[in-house]
Amino acid sequence: MALQIDLVGGYYDAGDNVKFGLPMAFTVTMLSWSVMEYRRQMAAHGELRHAMEAIKWGTDYFIKAHPQPYVLYGE
Repeated sequence: MALQIDLVGGYYDAGDNVKFGLPMAFTVTMLSWSVMEYRRQMAAHGELRHAMEAIKWGTDYFIKAHPQPYVLYGE
C-alpha cells in the first residue's frame, strides 16, 4: 500500500512544475529576512499580512515534507 503524503503547498521552480527544496528554502528565508528588516514599512503599505501568508505557505510545505524523524521528501 502506497503512503498518502499531502505535499500540497510550497512553490514551484521556474514554471517547470517541480518543487526544488533548496531554491524554495532560500526564497522563504529571504522573504522572512525582509519581513524582519522592513516589517514597519510593509505594515504601513498593507503588505505585511501578504508576506506572512507567503512565508507560511512555504514553511507549512517543509513541515509536511518532514513527517517523521529521518524522513524528508524532497528533490
